[in-house]
Amino acid sequence: MRLVWFDRSCVRRMGSLLVFSFWVCACQQTEPEYASQPSLDTSPAPEAALPPEGALREAATDLEAGDSKAVARKLGAMQPTSPMEKAWHRLLLGEAWMDMGVQEKAVRLLLANYEELRDARPAPEAALSRILARSLKKLGTYYRDKQDFVEAYTLHQMQWLYMRRVGSLKDRHEALISLDIDAALLRNFFASEQWLREALQVALQMPEGEDRKRSLLITWNNLSASLQELIRFPDAEAAARESRRLSKVYDLSNQNREFREVWALAQLADVLSAWGQYLETKDPKESRPTYAKAESLAIEAVMLAEQQGLSGENRAVLEQRMRKHCGNSCRPLPAS
Repeated sequence: MRLVWFDRSCVRRMGSLLVFSFWVCACQQTEPEYASQPSLDTSPAPEAALPPEGALREAATDLEAGDSKAVARKLGAMQPTSPMEKAWHRLLLGEAWMDMGVQEKAVRLLLANYEELRDARPAPEAALSRILARSLKKLGTYYRDKQDFVEAYTLHQMQWLYMRRVGSLKDRHEALISLDIDAALLRNFFASEQWLREALQVALQMPEGEDRKRSLLITWNNLSASLQELIRFPDAEAAARESRRLSKVYDLSNQNREFREVWALAQLADVLSAWGQYLETKDPKESRPTYAKAESLAIEAVMLAEQQGLSGENRAVLEQRMRKHCGNSCRPLPAS
């Protein structure tokens, strides 16, 4: 299972995007052209951008806290004046509308940022470029949710073009993970691996702390999933084990319960089960020890989830996923 940081036909109006989308489709079957090229900017990354003091800064705090209605209430009647205020106003209000499910309004606002800032002369300053990149990120996620993966990939590539120059290390990593997910949904695992290798480089530049640990464990987990699809099982197993190693440390130090080790165990079980299936086509006897390891890890994931208190829909998803590997041997989970 591929991990994300958080989350979760207006764009057809973008003339340049149509050309870019056609290029993506045309190159989809040709991995070298479709995949990313080494492009890591190793210059010092700026700090994350903050909106101007006042109502916009308060709205950003409300949005981070998940209070989208407060953002819509505070910004709905605001009349911004400067280009910076206008860009932040459209971004924050657009993100709030998107989170509230009012998608048409959200897309219209986010798209306005793209249309105004992309053609700005002189080129927009770094802070405005970061707002543009965030607008592209949200639009890309919108199209991914609509299962228009090519459009999502297009928008997230454009996001990366800005973030690689003006984004913080966390911004850059999030942009690369978005590209990994889009490429995987398009079943271009060669491109996915390239984006993830670059994401590792970005994560390793981060200072010690929660963001670095989380970035690394997510990247290794997703890399394991892509390597599994590429039938590179030893590498996929090693990546999953590294994700688990990091997730143990992360789970102990992080106050938010994310159950990262549970999902790392689940990914490791997936890899070994797929490896067993591959071996079975050659020699059924050779596959048995690998299947046994997958079963053991699946049981361990289910038991750890129960021990740590994973509940609700996530618990049901885990149970269903792991029963493919351990069947009736899985320890039954009590009803939530």
